[in-house]
Amino acid sequence: MPNYLFKELKSEESVEAFYHYEDAPSIGDVVYIDGKECKRVASFVLDTAGISRKTHQYPYFSRVLPRNIRGCECNDKGQPIIKSQAHERNVAAEHDMAKE
Repeated sequence: MPNYLFKELKSEESVEAFYHYEDAPSIGDVVYIDGKECKRVASFVLDTAGISRKTHQYPYFSRVLPRNIRGCECNDKGQPIIKSQAHERNVAAEHDMAKE
């Protein structure tokens, strides 16, 4: 159940608010949050590893994982080389990581 990003109209401060998917205001809608008039703005998390995987396929050099991480071969810059989707899942599980 997601939080959505809003901008308070007077101060331009960012405000997050929880809404169920079916009740979420559309981008640009104005709502009141804690007595403040707020406008919903677009927000997203950029999955750079996913973009690399979809653009370049496997193997790819991860720019997201820590350098010289255990369980991966690395290039000369220390960037982990992810060989397959299964390898990606195993490395993430081994280091208690997950995609956002």
